[in-house]
Amino acid sequence: MTETTTAVTSKEGTEFKQAITRKKQLFLLFFTTGNSRGDNVMYYSAKTRRSNIENSTWYNKNIHLIFNVPIQDIAELITTVQSSISKRGGVRKVEVKEISIFSHSWYDGPAGSMPSSIAPIIGNQMTIEGGWDSINYNWAPNSRFVAYGCNSGTDDEEQNIFVKELSKSSKFNYVKVWGQPSPTWPSLYPDKRETTVLRNLNTGWSVAGCYMVASVYGQGMAATRGIPLSKPSTKEAKNYLNNLLIERNYQNVFNSPLSRS
Repeated sequence: MTETTTAVTSKEGTEFKQAITRKKQLFLLFFTTGNSRGDNVMYYSAKTRRSNIENSTWYNKNIHLIFNVPIQDIAELITTVQSSISKRGGVRKVEVKEISIFSHSWYDGPAGSMPSSIAPIIGNQMTIEGGWDSINYNWAPNSRFVAYGCNSGTDDEEQNIFVKELSKSSKFNYVKVWGQPSPTWPSLYPDKRETTVLRNLNTGWSVAGCYMVASVYGQGMAATRGIPLSKPSTKEAKNYLNNLLIERNYQNVFNSPLSRS
């Protein structure tokens, strides 16, 4: 997509038109498959994120390119990010606006369904050094990285806070890095925990949106729609920028059908 501007080039007011090419922006939505549990949660949460982007007020199909990418080895991100950029003309023509990862996770970050083939950690995770920081992301201005899995931004101060550590890397300079403060659970909403009987039986996923939200452990029955119990509380995600916690908020500030960012 090109835009034209008009500029005055001489005292006589001679004008010329210059075509300015705007870079394409990539939204890479990774979801893990082959898990012992939770495949539908990962797949439909990524699908919901895609739908929310496409229905945002700012979305432009000529500029914003969205890809839902199934992975098993978390290190597949390394080759996928690089190939996604190079296939579309390289860093001069394309930049990454968002990377979202819908997966299981723990204190050292997102986990695949098999051991990482690069910079592995026990638990199918990947180290920051030699793994996450080996990628040339070519981030766009005001870009975002989101790890939706359990404890990726844990509130347990005795544990490693993955998204905080990641935000220290020079490869994530001025990138908003979001993580979850506790275990996460499937929900119909991005800012509260509520599910259905069908989803408890691992079906009915396509009926409505799906979100991975942080909440207290267990209490699945109380979270079920129609059950006359108090719904379990939902915890706000954490947003780090250059090693600083700049925000705690529900993901609906960017991931909802009504999102403007």
